[in-house]
Amino acid sequence: MIVSKQTDRLRFFSELYEGAKNHLSEVTDALRRHYEQYKGSDEIDGSTERATAVRNITYEIVESQISSDIPAPKVEAKRYSLRHDRNATGIERLCAKVRDELPFESYNDIDERYTYIYGGSVWLVEWDSDLEDAGVRGGVRVSCLSPTDFFPQPHITEIDDMEYCFLRFVTTREELTRRYGVSRAVASLAEAEGAGDARDETVTVVVCFWRNEAGEVSRFVFSGGAVLSDMEGYYRRKEAYCPRCGAAAHLCRCGVGTRALRDVTEEVLTHDVLLGDGSVIPAKTPLFFGENGEVTEVGTHIPYYLPKHFPIVIRRNTSCAGQLLGQSDCAFIRPQQQAINKVESRIMQKLMRSGVTPLVPEDATVTLNNAVFGQVIRLRPGESAADYGTVDTTPDISQDIAEAERLYLQAKRIVGISDAYQGLDTTAAESGYSRQIRIRQAAGRLESKRRMKYLAYAAIDRLIFEHYLAYADEPRCITYTDCFGVRHPATFHRYDFLEFDPASGTYTYDDGYLFSVDLSGGPEQQREEMWEKNLKNLQAGTLGDPADPATLLRYWQNQERAHYPFARENVVYFLDRIKREEGQHGTEPGRETALGTALGAPRGGADADSGQSGSGANDVR
Repeated sequence: MIVSKQTDRLRFFSELYEGAKNHLSEVTDALRRHYEQYKGSDEIDGSTERATAVRNITYEIVESQISSDIPAPKVEAKRYSLRHDRNATGIERLCAKVRDELPFESYNDIDERYTYIYGGSVWLVEWDSDLEDAGVRGGVRVSCLSPTDFFPQPHITEIDDMEYCFLRFVTTREELTRRYGVSRAVASLAEAEGAGDARDETVTVVVCFWRNEAGEVSRFVFSGGAVLSDMEGYYRRKEAYCPRCGAAAHLCRCGVGTRALRDVTEEVLTHDVLLGDGSVIPAKTPLFFGENGEVTEVGTHIPYYLPKHFPIVIRRNTSCAGQLLGQSDCAFIRPQQQAINKVESRIMQKLMRSGVTPLVPEDATVTLNNAVFGQVIRLRPGESAADYGTVDTTPDISQDIAEAERLYLQAKRIVGISDAYQGLDTTAAESGYSRQIRIRQAAGRLESKRRMKYLAYAAIDRLIFEHYLAYADEPRCITYTDCFGVRHPATFHRYDFLEFDPASGTYTYDDGYLFSVDLSGGPEQQREEMWEKNLKNLQAGTLGDPADPATLLRYWQNQERAHYPFARENVVYFLDRIKREEGQHGTEPGRETALGTALGAPRGGADADSGQSGSGANDVR
């Protein structure tokens, strides 16, 4: 998208935003109806009447699909080598660490509901330089947003194909001054949220991500008549400098108070950089001049990495041609929800009008009212109780109930949910394993939704990786637990992804990695199943002699990886027991110790391939 510098940029982006909103007006109305349906709206389509009774099957069906599972990251290199494989493992551990530090459980919870209600959700991944952890500044900030606050370029259904898109936020005027560094006078021009006046502290902020002539992602932020940020080349690093002398702000000595920002595209090394594979990027690069081969050394120039994608990920429910979002479950079961509301209202009307009407002789002296046992009927001499009676007007609602249940089953089958999937009781006698298999078969119809979730999480992981590759100057600690339950220190460093081109003498970043998710789910998703399998392996002798302490140690290490309660205490116990036994009896020459075998130490105590210790402490750097 080309934006002329002579154009009134605020008016240009405001008009672009209004055009995107107007084009999406029908979709916005549909999203509103979906949410109200999920909340139990009594609205009846095509009628001004309201349902008198609502059976909210939409809420039940949506909530039945909510999954708390967070897919584990999986990364593979496009070109295999030991270095690329090590880097791919480092990316996996980095993404897992970022997820652990962020409240992804909360993000996933709202993301699941957004997806099924609206047909999709919107994720925003940003770099926050103000974050600080263990003395290291900067980190990724992730947000899960409602599709009602996202306005894409009209007629474009893929994020990567868009020239621009808008996000809408609600914040306060004080936050505007803190985050964007604008004055209070500028913040006072921001658009008040709702019907408040200009003094209202809650304001609406619009963020536009757009591409410049070079295809780089740029950002324009505004609110009402206030321009909060205008950053062309959003991902480029910025440096404050003096407009008079051109020096960086911290080096300027001319005393000019004004400062401006300029792009910084590369850095010059001041010291040698040791990489994870043991190689070194030298601080000085030799240059050859003249026919006599004069050599001079200059500082090594390393470019800064620039992400290429919008910092936005769309998770779809199920794909739909010609739509940015997926298909909403609420839209598909709306006819059944409407029909059930009508049937339930009819049932309620029948029951409210029903009752027992008394019959009495014309000359009876009793007065009837609605009180229960509030009167006594006394018969006159010669009068028979047969002269009195009742008319029962209680209606038969069995057919209405059957129709409501039929509509409910229709709605579940449309989405692909069975009673077994919901965990409801069934009359069939079956084993627990058979029931589990049947639940999995029922869940198979929902597999496409899970695949869309995996696709979205893979895209989120790629954005996390690209942001750390671009801005994480210091090594990041990414401790991990190996297959023996032992924790090791490791680091993620962006320099490990640099590749040198001898022909041009330049460095480039290797970002050629394939992102997906671990379909096995990992121990977090299959804890109880893994506990049972580990126990069966122990009993079957696949881990060794069940009576051998080294075998029991291996078993409890596996249970610790699967997060079995108090497994760590058992690991420590058997480690201490093996150490004491070997200390008492010694070790025969030429044989590995039971402790070394249990911990997976190779013969000789070192890795023959790498020359490093078997702990794997330098696996990623």
